[in-house]
Formats: sequence, structure tokens, C-alpha cells
Amino acid sequence: MFKINKKEEPGFFKKFKTKKGLYNWRVYDYKIKRELKNYMLEYEQNYYCPYCELKINVEESQVEHIKPKEKFPELMHEYSNYLTGCKSPKTCGQFKANQWSEKFIDPTVEDPEEYFTYDIKTGKIIPKEKERLKVEKADYTIKVLNLNDKRLCEIRKTFIEQNLKNMECLDYIDKFPSLKEYLKENFN
Repeated sequence: MFKINKKEEPGFFKKFKTKKGLYNWRVYDYKIKRELKNYMLEYEQNYYCPYCELKINVEESQVEHIKPKEKFPELMHEYSNYLTGCKSPKTCGQFKANQWSEKFIDPTVEDPEEYFTYDIKTGKIIPKEKERLKVEKADYTIKVLNLNDKRLCEIRKTFIEQNLKNMECLDYIDKFPSLKEYLKENFN
């Protein structure tokens, strides 16, 4: 998981909101969702899912409400509450669904790298800090997004094994931005 620096709400979205009567999510057609996803991927996320850090594209992604729209209807139309996430049914936003707690690490507000580190033997994401509140937040976020899904752990473990042998190549690899930084800081 990595920090997202949200940009100002794009003009095309402001225009859309003034033209449409925004009463529910169904007024968002394919075109506006595609524009939103593309904008966030290009200008904020570098084409990564901010939760699992896998590369994604506009076609295989979704507009993710950080705080679920069913529990926070007042944020349904707030650009600051959006990310572009992967569509994996076993992880990330699809898995999170409508779950929410203040323990969730919002990557637009907090820097997830302050909360997480990696077990290089298993590929698991684990809490970085020993401070109780930070551990609780890290554990909750890992659980609610299922970031230690077997498939994700295997992908990270393979990435770690391949790159510990060849650290100088890390700068040229376009995967797992926060894991890459962790390896550079701890094993270079």
C-alpha cells in the first residue's frame, strides 16, 4: 500500500456534477467513470492499485470509494474519497466492500509506509511499528483489504527472491513501489 497525493478535483468532473442531478451512484455512466479512473491512474497512482500495488489499467479497474458510499452517502460524490482500484474479488476494494472503521489507513491521508513492512520469507505485509494503535490500524487494514491473500503473498515473495539476487535492477522494475523501496533501504 502506498501514499496517494490527491490532486484537485478535475474540471471535467466539476462540470459533470453541475450538469447532472447527483442523487445516487447510478447517474455515473461508463464515460465519466472511465475519465475518473484514467485521471487518477495517470496523475495520482502511476497505474498501480494503491492497496495491493499491482499494475492496473482503466479497463480492469473500478472507482473505489475509500469510505463506502453506503455508509457515507454524503461522500458519494466527493472526488477526495475516490481511488482507482483493482477488481480482484479476493482483495482490495472488492473485498473491503462496505466494511469501515476509523482504524482503516486511508492512503490519501496517511502514509501507509509508516505502518507496514514485509516478511521477506513469506511475502506477507506486517505491521511495522510496535505502538499498539499503529499495530491495530495496520492489522485492520491488512485484514479488511485481504492484503495477505495467498496469491499476493506469492507474487511478492517471488518479487523479493528475484530482486534480492540482483538489487541494481530494482530501479528498472515497474512493480510494488513500496516493496521496492523497502528492499533498497534494507538490503542494498
